[in-house]
Amino acid sequence: MSLYKEFSSLLPYLQSVRKLENYLSFDVSFPISWKLPKKYVDEKMVVEQKSGKSDFRCLSFATNFNEDTLDKLFANLNNIIGYNLEREEKEKLFERKVLELND
Repeated sequence: MSLYKEFSSLLPYLQSVRKLENYLSFDVSFPISWKLPKKYVDEKMVVEQKSGKSDFRCLSFATNFNEDTLDKLFANLNNIIGYNLEREEKEKLFERKVLELND
């Protein structure tokens, strides 16, 4: 695992990383419209925090401090981001197509 590679993909969303005993907590901020597919979220390890911005939600993803669980957490966060960016792109394409058809 390359720390630079893993953090660079999360950087636009990453708020902080904290050590809590033998756990690491990754605090991320996602747009409120974003979904969290259950296949990428261990509900026991995610806590929603108060967000200072009404159009964003702040979530803390915690994991044990070991290579396997960290790799899985990074993969899940990247999958959540990818899923939602793809969803947004599909919605934009759909809206453009609707506008074209209405013209």
